[in-house]
Amino acid sequence: MAIRLHLPRAPLALAAVCLLVGTACSAQLEPAPSPTPSARLAPALVQVENAPGSRPQSGLQRADLVFEYLTEGGISRFTAVYWNPSGAVRIGPVRSARLVTLRMVRAFGGLLFLSGASDHVQAQISGEQMPAIGESSDGGRYFARDRSRPAPHNLFTTNDQLREALVAQQVKVGYPAPVTGEPPAGGDRVDRLNFPQTTSHDVTYAYDPASRTYAYADESGPLVDAAEGGRRIAVISVVLVRVAHHGAGYTEDVLGAEGIDFDLAGTGGADVYTRGKHLTARWSLGQRPMALQGVDGRSLTLPAGLTWIHLVDPEVQVRTS
Repeated sequence: MAIRLHLPRAPLALAAVCLLVGTACSAQLEPAPSPTPSARLAPALVQVENAPGSRPQSGLQRADLVFEYLTEGGISRFTAVYWNPSGAVRIGPVRSARLVTLRMVRAFGGLLFLSGASDHVQAQISGEQMPAIGESSDGGRYFARDRSRPAPHNLFTTNDQLREALVAQQVKVGYPAPVTGEPPAGGDRVDRLNFPQTTSHDVTYAYDPASRTYAYADESGPLVDAAEGGRRIAVISVVLVRVAHHGAGYTEDVLGAEGIDFDLAGTGGADVYTRGKHLTARWSLGQRPMALQGVDGRSLTLPAGLTWIHLVDPEVQVRTS
């Protein structure tokens, strides 16, 4: 097959409707006020490690969304979002939060599950009284250590524990429930895509028409889920959110690395891969979960199932075939 490069395109005109990758519109894109839905339980957001020693991860297949982004040292981290968690499926390894995590918590209005955070990030969590549960504050109720795995890669929670915490703390949101649906017609056929998530972490997706899913692989091999019997994670939609990042001027870890933040507010370009095709899109994020719109300015819904959202540099090149 021919190899194509998907390069960032010029900004698209904004329209008055939004989609879902999380749901609802950001404030800038709402055409008119609409009735406020009844309050419902907020989503749970879980910090999951992706450093060497963390694999195999567990519980990612049952997430609705997984955000992946650069952290210090050239590794990436996951923030997994669960809209209606239930069941005994184990999730983890759970690790610490980053500044970009807090942007997501504010937008989704969710409850954050984490192992801890740097002094700088923790100060923001405490100062804003952000709904968050860490291992040191849960009294052993929502996390457990797996002694068969070496620390710090052995802290886990479960879907049932996520729901228990949401109910106990009554963390609720008033925005509409997520909407799913088939993507619009059009787009370019893409069976395989590859791109650098970081300078040392390349991601490849291969589309399987039979299952209508994408298999994730990187320099460590296929990404699998221990909670699913070690099967490869099957992703329904892949979204590359093009967004700049920068040093944030504080010390993130014990090695003295500088913390990183992302300009994840307002709007920007995106590439969407779903049902074996590529669609050019635009993302928006404000006080509501991330939204997408297509080239026609209409909200771009995605099929039900796991959506993997990569935060990548604006100029990143995607090789497709």
